[in-house]
Amino acid sequence: MPFFNVRMGCSKQMKKMIELNHVQYSYILPSGERIQAVRDISFTIQPGEHIAIIGANGSGKTTLVQLINGLITPDSGWVLVDGYFTSDRNHHADIFSKIGLVFQNPRDQIVASLVEEDTAFGPENLCLSHSEIRERVAASLTMSGALHLKERQTYLLSAGETQRVALAGVLAMRPACLIFDETTAMLDPQSRKELLDVMTTFHKQGFTIIHVTHDLDEVLTADRILVLHAGQLVLDGSPYEVFKDEKALREYSLILPDLLKFTQDLRSYFPDLADFYRSEEALLTDLGKIPRSGVGGERTNKMIQQNDLEEDFIHFNHLSHTYMAGTPLAQPTLQDITFSLAKAESVGLVGHTGSGKSTLLQHLNGLIRPQQGMVRIGEFDLSRADVDVKTLRQQVGLVFQLPEAQFFEMYVGDEIAYAARTLGYTGKLRDLVQIAMQAVGLDFEQFVDRPLFSLSGGQKRRVALASYLVVQPQVLLLDEPFAGLDPLIHQEMIQLVNRLKEEGKTLILSTHTMRDLLQIVQKAIVLHSGKIVSQGTTVDLFFQPDLHDWGLEIPLELRIAEALRKKGWEIPVEMVRWDSIVGWLRTRMAGGVDARF
Repeated sequence: MPFFNVRMGCSKQMKKMIELNHVQYSYILPSGERIQAVRDISFTIQPGEHIAIIGANGSGKTTLVQLINGLITPDSGWVLVDGYFTSDRNHHADIFSKIGLVFQNPRDQIVASLVEEDTAFGPENLCLSHSEIRERVAASLTMSGALHLKERQTYLLSAGETQRVALAGVLAMRPACLIFDETTAMLDPQSRKELLDVMTTFHKQGFTIIHVTHDLDEVLTADRILVLHAGQLVLDGSPYEVFKDEKALREYSLILPDLLKFTQDLRSYFPDLADFYRSEEALLTDLGKIPRSGVGGERTNKMIQQNDLEEDFIHFNHLSHTYMAGTPLAQPTLQDITFSLAKAESVGLVGHTGSGKSTLLQHLNGLIRPQQGMVRIGEFDLSRADVDVKTLRQQVGLVFQLPEAQFFEMYVGDEIAYAARTLGYTGKLRDLVQIAMQAVGLDFEQFVDRPLFSLSGGQKRRVALASYLVVQPQVLLLDEPFAGLDPLIHQEMIQLVNRLKEEGKTLILSTHTMRDLLQIVQKAIVLHSGKIVSQGTTVDLFFQPDLHDWGLEIPLELRIAEALRKKGWEIPVEMVRWDSIVGWLRTRMAGGVDARF
């Protein structure tokens, strides 16, 4: 049975749901300078279409969806929603009831202190009956996967939990069009899959779906893809049409989705595969049809053993933490956490949304002090009341999950220099700021005097990391550092983090993206409901039988390798990166083994 009848929001006679005509929009900086975010954009969206919007950081995606939703109005041109001009304030209520937008930063749309009350806020403003409001709240929280949070305080939610609650608030309004602005960025793999399935379900029920994302694999099931570059609409077509020209994509700072890149590589060895797939399952099904290798062989569940740590540099001993401890609202977050990390070692911290990853990281630089148990980093015992926190933070840098939470200044250059000034650095900061900005892909002249509010989400994340590169800490704590980055910058940032690791920095990376884990660290710690449920190598991790229950998934490259092993290709299990897997196939083929026998 459909969640609810979306067609009540759109007339059968209506031919166009959304129409933009030569729309332009600029942000005006305090200096009077205008930054043109959207340039002469025109397109139409029909009722029931599934539209994906992609483009590099700062290309105008969030501005565009805010124009569609009527939150901002064009400087020139016009936007029509269900026949209403967004510039006509008399019809804003009609537009807002038809277009539901889940913000890029979902905390911006949370208005109440309790989840249940926040979800009810929109329906209450429609003057609905109490029974109707209760029904909408329960249904919306269930559909967004947040029903278990209904009595939680909104200010204690993790970023991923906040996204679920924000979505529930939008669904409670029962709009005809749903806009998801980077809504999957902070979700664990299982929650992300569930949300994408929800989008598909809504689309089948008749919703108009607009999905803004940097994860290009998410857009392959869309009807159309709109590509923005420097505020302009440069491509508008089906997924096949948009991704057929890889050279053109790179001109717009985009790359092929991983699914298509892997397919392209595999076709060199298995030419009977299709040249275009819209889902991982379709590729894996076709791999199951290729002839068996004549070599044969069974997978051995070989585990990579780590040597005992020679140095106990970071140590957690029976750490537990409860938010609002001693009150009726107490929320246990970490339970009996014990692990050690050597100096210059790197580890990935993974787990479902709300599993306690951010809370654990914040114990390491003194933002949260131990309630029970002990945390030590080098000579700093954070269980002691007299620990020198200022000196600690000179050595331990934390890049927050939401970069806005750590900004203190108004302009980019001042923000990047802030931590160094605060911690007592007295040298010439301008040169260090310029080097740090270049390292994270921000042009110094273009961005140094830009107000932080004018940046995209991905650009803010780069500023946050640059501010710690100036300080040059020996320990780097990265909490979802790559969420919201466009594909090319994403890869550049991974290379940057790997360089920092090679320089001897101790690194703890919290991430929901398993592919990032494989590219950076060899060791992983899994948190589930505040407890450590697995410690070991990344190879070990993906053999765990409870992976799905922990909210995690096996990356596509490992699923491909396993499908090939079942066909007799003896790819070593320790090969977890795609370049290693393809390199193994290349070497095998060079040795005269035919993939088609």
